[in-house]
Amino acid sequence: MSEEVKSRYEGCKVDEVTGEVLSRFEGFDIDEETGEVLVPDALVGAVTAKTAVATGAAVTAGSAEPTGTETEYIASEDSEELPELHFDFDFGEEEFVNPAETADEDMILQSIDEALAAQMAASLGPAEGEDKPKISKKKKKSVWKRIPVWCKVTAISLCSVCLVLGLLIGTAPGQKLLISFVTGYLDKNVSRPEDITPGVTPPPVNQEDSLLTQEPDNPDNTETPGTLEVPSIEPRQEDYVYNILLIGVEALPQLGGERSDSMILVSVNSKTKKIYMTSFMRDMYVPIPGHADGKLNAAYGAGGAKLLMETIEKNFQVKIDGYVKVGFDSFEWIVDRLGGVEITLTAEEATYLRTHDYISKPQYRNVVAGTQLMNGNQVLGYCRVRYVPTINGTHNDFGRTERQRTVLTKLFNRFKDTNIITLLSIFNDCIPQVLTDISKEDMQEVLESVVENRILSLESFRIPVAGGFEDATVGKAKILRVKWEKNITELHNKIFATGE
Repeated sequence: MSEEVKSRYEGCKVDEVTGEVLSRFEGFDIDEETGEVLVPDALVGAVTAKTAVATGAAVTAGSAEPTGTETEYIASEDSEELPELHFDFDFGEEEFVNPAETADEDMILQSIDEALAAQMAASLGPAEGEDKPKISKKKKKSVWKRIPVWCKVTAISLCSVCLVLGLLIGTAPGQKLLISFVTGYLDKNVSRPEDITPGVTPPPVNQEDSLLTQEPDNPDNTETPGTLEVPSIEPRQEDYVYNILLIGVEALPQLGGERSDSMILVSVNSKTKKIYMTSFMRDMYVPIPGHADGKLNAAYGAGGAKLLMETIEKNFQVKIDGYVKVGFDSFEWIVDRLGGVEITLTAEEATYLRTHDYISKPQYRNVVAGTQLMNGNQVLGYCRVRYVPTINGTHNDFGRTERQRTVLTKLFNRFKDTNIITLLSIFNDCIPQVLTDISKEDMQEVLESVVENRILSLESFRIPVAGGFEDATVGKAKILRVKWEKNITELHNKIFATGE
């Protein structure tokens, strides 16, 4: 047999008796009409192209399907039995009994698992204990670029302001810098004095406001002008006390001048950490340097704030560092700017204010007994009343100065804990309404003392003290004859206290 014939029948069985080559399909049934080999169902399975036998078309090598539609696949001896497929209808999962997994199937299943895991991780975020995915600097930078410019500017500005305020308020150097800024602002906006020329005395409005140079009507109970003597002692001054004279003045258009209706010495004491307000009664009969003796408020009419300060210094032996002057109109405006003041009136006070012109505007003479919020015009009228007793039963000029201290104390207590931003807004409006000779350096020193020592306590009293005067008359004017030693001692004990 030739080699060509041998190769053609390679793999075929040979009959041992006859030597005939047997067909590869020996033992299979053949359809008589079509001549097709009939393969038993049990042997039908997935076979490789190498062992498949096609009856009508050839199997293309490496292809999963035959090239013809009439191709059938016959399992060879080494073909694997198909896995048995079961469905779990409770859970919708597929299970294989003794699956014969190939490398391709493993790769496909692994890819599916990884894809599902990635989707779940993206939805649920990183598991506990795992690090969050890091965002690259390039991505962060692109996010910052997408923010509008105005948002960036606003955010940076707010952060800068907060940082600066924190440094200014939270540190001692910062507080000093802030106080320096405030004092510079005050110094720039405050009004400076143009004092009345000393020696010019406006005519008296009435007998009570005169310099008392007329002859006395009652020689047995009067002081003779120009005869008072006060020990010539250098005014006392201490480094821990700063004295400011607060002067409330009433304009006298008919006379072309002013008179000091209110004189209060404000003493800031850094040792006791207190502020003292001392009212000086205007009816005290005192020597006025360079002039005849007279009531204390006549000193302002004769020589302005400087002569008034000199008169108090010489008579009460206390150094005054500067003054602040406020006119009636300015006082009224400032009270309105601060929101008014709550005042408690007695029935007698309310009736008096409704029936007299101390409240200059008739539409505001509607006050009643009890506590009420009063505006600037009403508060000014309240501070000027002296002919009816106060709620504490204090009469005359003593009652009037008590009312003045009551108003100032209420304002102080309301604003003592106010933040610096609000105070600056108030200063911006109110400072131009006052006049002072206090230097920028002294302003800064006083403010630093108040801030560093947290001076938030206020006390008030008056001169002359109880038991330190006698009622008297000069001419037709009523005066207070002062007991100098007692008043000087008590004044010094109060404002120069050390707290020890």
